[in-house]
Amino acid sequence: MSLHEIATRALRAIRERLAPLPKEPPEATWQRYGFNAPQWLEALVQQLSLHPHAMPDAERERLISEANALMQGKWTLFGYPVQLDDPPCWNRNYLLGKDWIEAPAKQVDYRRNDIAGGVKYVWELSRHQPLLRLAQAYALTGDPRYAEKCLAWWLDWIKRNPRGWGIHWTSALEHAIRVLVWFYCLRLLADYAPLQPTLPKLGGALIQHGEYIERHLSPGSSANNHLIGEVAALAVLGNLLPECRLALRWRRVGYAILEREALRQFYPDGVNAEQAFGYLPFVWEFYLHAYRLQSMPDAVRERLMHSIEFVRNVMDASGYVPQVGDEDEGTVVPLWSESADRHRVVGRVLAALLECEPPPAYHEADDSLTCWLFGTPATAGSRLTESRLYPDGGYAVLHSPRWQVLFDAGPLGLGSLAAHGHADALSVWASLDGKPLLIDTGTYAYHEDPAWRDHFRGTAAHNTVQIDDHNQSEILGPFLWGHKARASFTSSDLTAGMVEGTHDGYLPDKHTRTVRLQGDTLEIRDTITVDRGSRATWYWHFHPRWTVQPAENGWLISDGETVCRLTVEGLPAGAESALVQGKGDSPEVGWYSPRYGHRVPCTTLRVRIEPPPWGDDDIIVWRWTAH
Repeated sequence: MSLHEIATRALRAIRERLAPLPKEPPEATWQRYGFNAPQWLEALVQQLSLHPHAMPDAERERLISEANALMQGKWTLFGYPVQLDDPPCWNRNYLLGKDWIEAPAKQVDYRRNDIAGGVKYVWELSRHQPLLRLAQAYALTGDPRYAEKCLAWWLDWIKRNPRGWGIHWTSALEHAIRVLVWFYCLRLLADYAPLQPTLPKLGGALIQHGEYIERHLSPGSSANNHLIGEVAALAVLGNLLPECRLALRWRRVGYAILEREALRQFYPDGVNAEQAFGYLPFVWEFYLHAYRLQSMPDAVRERLMHSIEFVRNVMDASGYVPQVGDEDEGTVVPLWSESADRHRVVGRVLAALLECEPPPAYHEADDSLTCWLFGTPATAGSRLTESRLYPDGGYAVLHSPRWQVLFDAGPLGLGSLAAHGHADALSVWASLDGKPLLIDTGTYAYHEDPAWRDHFRGTAAHNTVQIDDHNQSEILGPFLWGHKARASFTSSDLTAGMVEGTHDGYLPDKHTRTVRLQGDTLEIRDTITVDRGSRATWYWHFHPRWTVQPAENGWLISDGETVCRLTVEGLPAGAESALVQGKGDSPEVGWYSPRYGHRVPCTTLRVRIEPPPWGDDDIIVWRWTAH
């Protein structure tokens, strides 16, 4: 942390001690500002337009089906089915059946995993997206049972989580997500008569959330996607609360920081500076909901348009976006069913707001959010299949009729923490015939499992070279890096399908990689300059659909339809190779995390060269030929 950040945090602590926010019920907060609740709700309906009747029949039925499951307490937590209580135990990790402690928030350390597992598993329910689904079902059907359940759970959460108490008052970002979900729930339940008497309590809870967010904006080294979410919530609060000095301040602060962070957290070429592709739709959502309510500055519009264009280029023909960097499936106001893809469903509606080319829809649900917000699907959209270099973000995308290749020679992540980046310098991801072949192995865990957390973001979990079994960058904590590898492009000729990069993570040892794509052949040339005592290990991670078998001078890779042959030149005598698949519970290669909290075996090709056969500049050529 910088001295300025240390001072900021210290001043906040002093303020919390000397002038804490009042421990008052939400109704008292509402009365403090003297707002008229019925007029507020009427204005909210006008400002926050929604179009439930625009839902295609199939998507409508999926949403209602998910709401019906919730009526029975059935919910999925990161893909795992759980049975909720009625109302839910808001402090419970329903996967483990363990509860976080009841205590003042300042006494709760959300980083601990020995109380009730990782905090994400308890925070997820209190993002209140299940309440959103119940409210949607009411808007779609008019059946008051959905509204009754939604409102009962909502009021119960407010009662059991008073200001400053428990695990749910420890994160400004979680507050921000609840703010946005609550506004949409209010809009969806607006004509439900029993909502009216509760408006001072619900409105007061919204103001209390805003007051907390304003005092706890993520500072300095922590100012990543969290800050964007927090100020987006302030901007929306400022627009949707009745006009007053408080709302004016939140609106001014929120939009000013949103504009500043768009220019800081998105490079001019559209790459998000966190180097985590899974966080793109998450951040897009915050900008979408904030700028639905106010015109967008041209500078913000340009960065967001370029980011959509970047995703259209890295998305393969099946709609798959490589899992580069951290991926935790974060959503804000998921008005879509579980059938939709986040990059497409959010990208398409944001493109409609920006009036630019959207990603294509591969499923009817991919237009769900667009229909809710604008009353009509987005335009058809397309992938971008032109080879491009993104010099600011440090990626190259190469296309041929059969191959699509992504090459990384960019920064580790955003700022001094680089919290969501992975040690993946010079890694390669590839799809063949529209099917992911060389993959990022994913994320799997955050605080809940430190050993697996370190494995999945380490160098060995990526398609690159590791020297002496060390990571390119130094892992210090779950979201903290020490020494960071610096990667850069050294040359490129996209007309010839060639790009080259290098990094300094192993100095004085050096790794330079040249990627060339021509027709059916992907060639990866690694130039290694190492000390005589260094060991080099290559890792190639294959999507689970592909089988890999040894063949003459290489390996045969097939998914039953497509066949690819991998050959290698330049390996010295004594090089060891092995095909590894994940087994047991030890954090080693051979595992793939297709989504947060899940891991499945995949095939990893590991090739190791022990010292001392190295020359001054050894060149290893990997040639992938599609048949």
